[in-house]
Formats: sequence, C-alpha cells, structure tokens
Amino acid sequence: MVLKSILSVTAAFAGVMVSGAGSPASAEDPAEFFRGKTVSIYVAVGPGAYDLYARVLAQHMAQHIPGQPNIIVNNMPGGGGIVAANYIANIAPKNGTALLVPLKLVAMTQMLEPVNVKYDAAQFNWIGSMVDAPGVIMVWNSAPGTTLADAQRTELMLGSTGAGAETMIFPTVINTVLGTKFKIISGFKGMGDIFLAIERGEVHGVSTVYGSIAGLKPDWLADKKLRFITQVTTQRTKELPDTPSVVELGRTADERATLEFLTLSNSLGRAIAAPAGVPDDRVAALRKAFDTTVNSKAYIDDAKSKGMELNPISGAVVQRDVRRHIETPAALVAKVKAALVAAAGGK
Repeated sequence: MVLKSILSVTAAFAGVMVSGAGSPASAEDPAEFFRGKTVSIYVAVGPGAYDLYARVLAQHMAQHIPGQPNIIVNNMPGGGGIVAANYIANIAPKNGTALLVPLKLVAMTQMLEPVNVKYDAAQFNWIGSMVDAPGVIMVWNSAPGTTLADAQRTELMLGSTGAGAETMIFPTVINTVLGTKFKIISGFKGMGDIFLAIERGEVHGVSTVYGSIAGLKPDWLADKKLRFITQVTTQRTKELPDTPSVVELGRTADERATLEFLTLSNSLGRAIAAPAGVPDDRVAALRKAFDTTVNSKAYIDDAKSKGMELNPISGAVVQRDVRRHIETPAALVAKVKAALVAAAGGK
C-alpha cells in the first residue's frame, strides 16, 4: 500500500518551520568565521551516486571557501530524504557549517507528504546543483520485459530505498497513468545496494537517474547490460535518443500534465543547500566557492575520471526552480496524489 506507507513515514526530527531564507550580513567576515571550522555535508541517502557527488565536491570545495574550513560528509538516510531535510531545517546550526545534499524530490515530497515534512524547500539557501539529473527507468537486459509494452503486460521488480523516494514515487505514478506493472521492492539503504541486487537477479531494475549509472556502473553502459524503458523527462535526451520520454507516452492532456510533474525536480539532481538563517554574506561566499569549484580543472578532471556528469547549475537558478516547483497548481498536485492512492488500492 504505497500511499499509506508514504504518508506514514515517521519524521525523525521535528521542529518549527523556518520562516526566512536568509539573514542579514554577519559582523564577522566569512573568512574569519570559517577559518578553523568544520563544515558538515549531510547526504539524505546512503552510499551511492548522491554520496559520490557530495564527496568529490567536498574534496575540492574546501580550498575555495574563505578561511578554507575542513569539510566532512555524513550520510543521513531515512524517510525518503525527509529525515536529513528536517534535520537541516530544524536542528543543524544555521551558521554555514551544516549543508544538505537532499534527494532531488525534496520539493516534490513537501507537496505530496506535508504531514511529515518539517521544512520548506523554498526557504533553504540553495548553493547550487552539481548536475541536472533526468530520471530513467531501467532494467537488466535479461529481465522478463525490457520495453514499455512489456512492462504493461509483465510484472517487473524495481528496487527502492523506501517511501517518498524517486525510486518509489516515479514508477508508482507511471503504473497508474500508463498501466505498467512495476512492483516496488523497498528497504534498500542506497543505490549501491540496489545495483548489487540487480546484478544478483534479486530485482530487475530501478527508477534512478542516468548519471547514477554512468558514475557508479559505467561498465554496464559500455557492455550494454541495461535496457531503458523510459526517461522521466519532457523530451528525449542526447544520451538516450531511442528511449521515449515519459511525457510523450501520455495519451491525454491530463496524463501528460501528471507525468510532466515528475520531471520538475531534474535541476535538483545533485543539489546542495544551507538552512534558512545563514547570514547572507556566508551564503554568497558558499555560492561563489561552489561556482569556482565546479568550474575548476581539478574538479572537472576528478569528476570525469569517476564517470560523473558535468552540468552544474548556479544557486540562484536552483532557488528559482524550487520556488516554481512548489508553486505548482494544487489541482495538478492532487492528480499525482490520486495516482498514488489508486496504486495503493484507494487506501
């Protein structure tokens, strides 16, 4: 019962909702403040692609932040990303020393599961996004079905990290709208565990992003071990010109609008944010450090050596996109919720 499980996620961290995205400039110069400090980046899922991007960024970004603080990366999985986002919004220090790499559905989750969400994604100070991350649904080449038509006739098992995650929500909505028969197998700690289960034949595939595969399993692409059923995009990407976008598969305007909603979070693919309340000058310093890092030769060479995609987005653009996402008309959000209810048998 997908929706029931999604809406019953227990928020591990509660607190009042933050009310503002920024604070006036601090009296202390950013370099003076960050010098000798440790900045913690909290990744909202276990080891996998998000973790890879966060650790590569941390390795190179420290030298570009004024005062050159130490940066450490911590994994904080749980609740489809809600645990980490709630922690950053309500418990973590609001001084620039605690940052979040959320799941890309952080804004969508806020609209679909407001009972458990104790954050406002629009109020986070978005530092930037390391890559635009279009989604895909892929299966192993020996799966009993490898096309959308197959998936409409044959049950295909997809691994998931749990309620509220992209790995759960995307195939669930697609099941209801397009009549596919994806069966979601939950309980995996991260994408690395799901990929291992795919190799072992325990599940057939997963709803993920193309960059996760390119970064963690480039040999799967080189050896053509995968089949891509659809792309969670508005139009086909250059990487997968022969794989239909989920929006083009919609048969009516309502179906296409519901499926397009799933694509709105792509620019948050591997984003990083600070909580509301961080002084404006420190936010500006972090944004500048991010921009410098992702455009530096050292970072680019390192990322390429690990198969990571390179398509960074500035913090100001991510901030705008999050606000637009959250301003999605309530009627459309209701349709997505209705799709989840239908998939859960109306419960």
